[in-house]
Amino acid sequence: MSIKEEKVRYVARLARIKLTDEEVSLFSRQLDGILGYVDKLNQKLGEQSRIPPTNHPHTASNPFRADEVKPSLKSEAALANAPQKRGDFFKVPRIIEE
Repeated sequence: MSIKEEKVRYVARLARIKLTDEEVSLFSRQLDGILGYVDKLNQKLGEQSRIPPTNHPHTASNPFRADEVKPSLKSEAALANAPQKRGDFFKVPRIIEE
């Protein structure tokens, strides 16, 4: 499948993106390469459709464990090397305005 430069210009116009002639040419070549890979994948997929489906060989599950309260690091030890702290918390610069 080939992507013509007119198609790249059309999509750019729909997206309201201004492209130079060099960019249109570059994107056309890049899209041709991408679509070539997609065609190869589709061919491989067609070959695999002749293989009978099998059950998934892996039977692992993701068991959840119960939450348990366990001793952890004391706040004094956690905050020992903190450049700034307020009470039992790290003090960090504000990044979100109110």
